[in-house]
This record gives sequence, structure tokens and C-alpha cells, in this order.
Amino acid sequence: MGLAASQARFLAITSRKANCEFQSMQIAQEKLSITRELEKASDEYQSSLNATKLVWDPDGSGDNAFDLSYDIMMRPSALNNFTPNLVTTRDGRVVLNSKMAAAARQAGIPEGGCEATPELYEAFINQMVKNGGMSGTSAELAKSIGLLDKVGLGAPMLDKTDASTMGINDLIAYMDRLLLNGANGTDAQKDLVEKMKFDYGEGHNLNLKDSIHDKGDENSNFFTKNGNITTDSSFTLTDLLTEDITVAQTGNKNSTKWWKKILAGVMSAFTGGFAVWTFGGIKGMLGVDKGGYPEGATETDKAILDVLDNVFNSFYEILDIDENNPQQTQAFQYAIQQTIGLLSDCRDLGKRNHSTGAFNDCISESNNYNGWVQKSANKDKNYGTQAISLSNLTESFMTYLAQGMNGYDQTYYITQLGKKSAYVTDDPYYMWTVKNPDANTSQEIYQAEFYSALFNNICQNGWCEDEQIDDEEYLGNTLKNARYFVSCLSNDNYYYQEKYRDVAHVIEVTDEDAITQAELAYTQKKSKLNYKEEKLELDMKKLDLEISALTTEYDTVKNLINTNVEKTFTLFNS
Repeated sequence: MGLAASQARFLAITSRKANCEFQSMQIAQEKLSITRELEKASDEYQSSLNATKLVWDPDGSGDNAFDLSYDIMMRPSALNNFTPNLVTTRDGRVVLNSKMAAAARQAGIPEGGCEATPELYEAFINQMVKNGGMSGTSAELAKSIGLLDKVGLGAPMLDKTDASTMGINDLIAYMDRLLLNGANGTDAQKDLVEKMKFDYGEGHNLNLKDSIHDKGDENSNFFTKNGNITTDSSFTLTDLLTEDITVAQTGNKNSTKWWKKILAGVMSAFTGGFAVWTFGGIKGMLGVDKGGYPEGATETDKAILDVLDNVFNSFYEILDIDENNPQQTQAFQYAIQQTIGLLSDCRDLGKRNHSTGAFNDCISESNNYNGWVQKSANKDKNYGTQAISLSNLTESFMTYLAQGMNGYDQTYYITQLGKKSAYVTDDPYYMWTVKNPDANTSQEIYQAEFYSALFNNICQNGWCEDEQIDDEEYLGNTLKNARYFVSCLSNDNYYYQEKYRDVAHVIEVTDEDAITQAELAYTQKKSKLNYKEEKLELDMKKLDLEISALTTEYDTVKNLINTNVEKTFTLFNS
């Protein structure tokens, strides 16, 4: 090979060798990059082994946990025991998703809060339906029961651990639901509902008046609602507890004597045992048939006897009175006797308030007394009148019953003057036990109670909107990072803000799904990197072989060029 040819070959080998060495260096860099990627993937996988998520554990067993969601905390269900667990900001505002926020905004609830009113509550419920925040059925139920004042703000909610225990507000709501659903209930429920309804217009010889300014006639009888004489003589058991229902009569002063005889008959019958009453109510105890009345009764006396008979029977069927428990049966018996005893006494009003007539004076004053009040006829020829508050009789009965059930202490008591009495019905914290409440009815009350508690807290503490709050991962992160908190109902029936770790049903657990996904991602990435590394390793070996061959050829050609150069210099030097 000539010198020129050798030099050309030498340059080609040098260029190719340099290129192979450069490729080899690139492969080495890629292998180093793969190593770093693999280390990063490994670190991420190791970190994922510590991944956690928040779950809702309704029964505390850890076996039936659900991924924590906004709906679980903020919508009524058995999972949250029909009690709101409010997502709140650091300053206490209730965090609403887009649907609830739209309902609050359209109902006119300021973000800073406002006074909770029944009208605003109904508007909020209507907007919740309109915006898809709740079903129409749930809304109608909530509106039929109405806003439960102060629920979630100090007033007790139903004890969900014992579904039959409730305060007076929930008891009234429960009875309202019985009245509303009575036509669709069991035969026993239908019978109970009939006892809870009263109508003394048609079929009774009560001379009902159209106006409180009507002076009345001798032997007239009057029903009043909230101080006004009415021709509508129909009312319900819950009306007796929420309105002032009164009955009056003119030209008769013998009712107290008649009721003393009734009391004596009832007390005598009770000596035969409590079962005597349960087989026929008061009339059964007195030995008269269903439509009969003891001799000497006025139309008003008959109406009152009917009302009391049904009130006693209704509460016996609604409340959990155990016939085999002497304390409970004696308390019920005591309440009946004491209530009837109120009818055997009368308070004479004397000469006060002659301006509206005797019977109007009695009507206006009767709600202030437990028992009869009377006013004698005056010189204007207004007939003498007696009146009695059926509402006060009902509340007195419940007070006597609570008194007996609690060992006859004096926490609750009845005096002749109403304002000096301590009615149990004025205490929202006294708990009543209901006998075998219908499950559907109970859950309906729970739902209405849920929305009352939610609404009351929104109005008191204000609210804010977060469109992302329905996302479970987002919700969990905001709670973990202490951006949001959970406000829970405490033993004193108020809501207090807690960190998620202190909430009874919220638990932080290993996120198995996240670990599985991370493991799959790590395996896939590792496989790809290993394949790429193996390919680079093969390419590297090929380059190494080529570089080795080129190095050998490089040395050979270089030696050949050196030999030729040496021969040329030798030739010309000689």
C-alpha cells in the first residue's frame, strides 16, 4: 500500500474509531441516566408503601370502612347515623359543594350567616331540590316536620343508639308523622291515629260560636284555639301540645262535682290493678260502654272525658309503658289520677275584666291555670261561665307522668297557677321513650333533624363554596393538611371543630390501592428500563468489538506509514 493510500486509510480509521468512542460514551451516559431513573422509581415506590388515605368507619370495627367522601359526612344516611359531620374552614364556616352552595345563595343565606327562620329554611330546602342537592321526597318530609329550632345548637337530637328515645320536639315531630302517614300504616297505627284526632262539631251538642264577641247563651258550650272561639272544633294530639285549646260552658257550675265522682271511680278501679285501665280506658274503668257517660255530665264534660280518654290511650300506645314494671305503671296511674283531679277544682276569677263578658274572661284566663276557672254572671246578664285549657291538661298529664317516672322528685311539678308550674313539656332536654317506633317514621324524622342541624349551623357560622370538595382525594388532602376541619356534635349537643385524627369515625389507613398502583407502575418502568439497559449493553459490546478491531487496524496502518516514511527519508538521505 502506498503512503498516500495508507494515510487515507489511517484518517478513515481514526474518524471511525473516534465516532465509536463517542457513541460508547453516549451509551455510558444513557446507562447512568437509566440507573438514576431506576433509583428514582425505586424511591417513589418505597414512599408509596407509606401512602395513607382517610376512611369512614361507621361501627368502629375497622371491617366495614368506606372511603371518606363529602356525601358520607354531609348527607343523611345510616352511615353517619343521620347526624351531620360538617366540613368546616379554620374560622368555622361550613364548606358547601356547588349544589348546596347554589341552594344557600339562591335562598338568600349570606356567606357570613344570618338568623335561622322557618321561612328561610323552607326556601333553602326548595332550592336544594332545584339544584339537585336533595330529593323531592326528602324535601317534602323536611318541610312537613319544619325547622327544628336549635337542633345542632344545643337542643338534643334523637339518640340514635336507642331509636325510641327523643326530646319533646322530636316526639311532636314523630306524632305528626304518625298523623300524616296513619292512613298508610298498620291497623294498629290507624287505630292509634284515630285516637290522636279530635272533632267535637258534628255529632255533638256543642253550641259553637262564630266570634269571641258573641256574649253567649245559657247552657252554651265553646271551643277556642289560641284564645279565639272557633266553629272548627277539630284538633290533634300535637295541637294540644303546640296550641292553646280551650273549652268553655255557660250556665253550669256543677262540673267540678261531677269530676270528683269520676276521680273517685277511677281511683277505686285502679285498686283492681293497672290492667283494668288498659282493657277499656277511663270509660271501661267506670263501667260504661264506648258511647256512654256517667250520669250528670254536661256536653262539655263529655267532650273533656273523650279528649282525656284518647290522650291517655294515645300516650299509652306511643310511650314505652311496661305493664310489668311497677314504677312505670304506678307513674302512669298517678298521672291519670292527678290530671283528673285538676278537673275537680275551680278558680273563681271574681270581678276582674268585665269588659268582654263572663265567658270571654274565662276563655282568656283559662290558659293561665291548670283546672277550671269560672266567672259569675254580671249585671249585664252575661251568663256565668266555666272554662278549662285542654292543652294545659295534656301538658300536666305529661308532667305528672315524668314526675312519677323519676321517683316523684320536684324537678317538674304542677300548681293551680300555670306560670308557677314547671311543665316537663317546657324542657327540650327531657327524653321520652317511644314504644316500638315505626322504622320508616323514625328514619324520616332523623332526615328532617339532619337538615335542621345542617341549616342551623350554616346560618349561625356562615358558609363558603368549594367546587372540588366532592373529590375524595382532594377532600382527604385538605383534611390532612389542616386546610379544613370536621365539626362534630358533642355531648352537650353543640358542634365543635376537630382535626381529622380526633374524629371518632374518621381513620387514616394504609392506601392499599395506591400501593398496588405504585407497585404496578414501578414494575412496568423497571421492566422498560431493564430492557433499554440490556439493549444499550448489547450496543456497547458491539462498539467495544468494533473499537478493538479498529485499534488493531489503526496500529497496523500507523506502523506501515511510519515504515514508509522512514524508508523514504533513508532513500533521499543516501
